[in-house]
Amino acid sequence: MTAIRPATEADLPAIAEIHLKGWELAYGAFLPPDQLAAMQPHKRLPLWQAWLADPKKLILVGGIGGEIDGFLLGGPVKDHDITKGSLAGYDCEIYSLHTRKRVQGKGLGRALIGASAAHWAAAGKSALMLWAYSDNAYRKFYEKIGGELIAEGIDDGIPDVAYGWRDLSVLVEPLGRTLRHA
Repeated sequence: MTAIRPATEADLPAIAEIHLKGWELAYGAFLPPDQLAAMQPHKRLPLWQAWLADPKKLILVGGIGGEIDGFLLGGPVKDHDITKGSLAGYDCEIYSLHTRKRVQGKGLGRALIGASAAHWAAAGKSALMLWAYSDNAYRKFYEKIGGELIAEGIDDGIPDVAYGWRDLSVLVEPLGRTLRHA
């Protein structure tokens, strides 16, 4: 059975490892090697511990089978260097979403987004957004689940784009319908 749940301290090493692998897969072709080297799990654990302790942050984990296969990190909308468009009206943001390669296409990323949208809707939030590097091949996933291009910007010198959902209810659906088992 697949479950989406809040992360615990014990989950952080797996999250840090999935985070690095996700960055290598999605951004390895265009990020400088030193930026990827800084993502090594042992270097990132203190950051993950701080994020887990921050009540404004949301960290969810999920898997297909018995282990953690993906995670989502989010919270309030952060400031960003915007060159076009606007984030006006958006009140929650996904900062990071990654799944193991072997489960991609099975609905886990969609389920994590749906669970985060349900969490934020219950907390009175109304509109979700996220940033993706412009050259990220996984951008089509956000478009497939209804994300609209709302802004363009620059993150550490790299062009990126923002996707938004003005209605959280379109992202919330039963996990059983979302996940497909291998």
